[in-house]
Amino acid sequence: PGKLADCGSQDLEKTELFLVEGNSAGGSAKQARDREYQAILPLRGKILNTWEVSPDQVLGSTEIHDIAVALGIDPDSNDLSQLRYGKVCILADADSDGLHIA
Repeated sequence: PGKLADCGSQDLEKTELFLVEGNSAGGSAKQARDREYQAILPLRGKILNTWEVSPDQVLGSTEIHDIAVALGIDPDSNDLSQLRYGKVCILADADSDGLHIA
């Protein structure tokens, strides 16, 4: 996805994808990252609460699509041979409602 600030390495033992809320947090994360091993994907606002929606709604979400593309996976497949990151880190604030936590 166009918003992805990718890392230089392809070593799954070392690569990390950080999912951050919004472009503002994305900018701060990009400045602080290790460009060799850490990629940053800013997400638009709160991601869907997947407990309360149908699988079709989850897979129809632009943000979920962008995450899948960044990871190098197809959500409809168990094939992980194209996986691009060894770790995924979610950086989100702790809103009092907690409804956005996926």
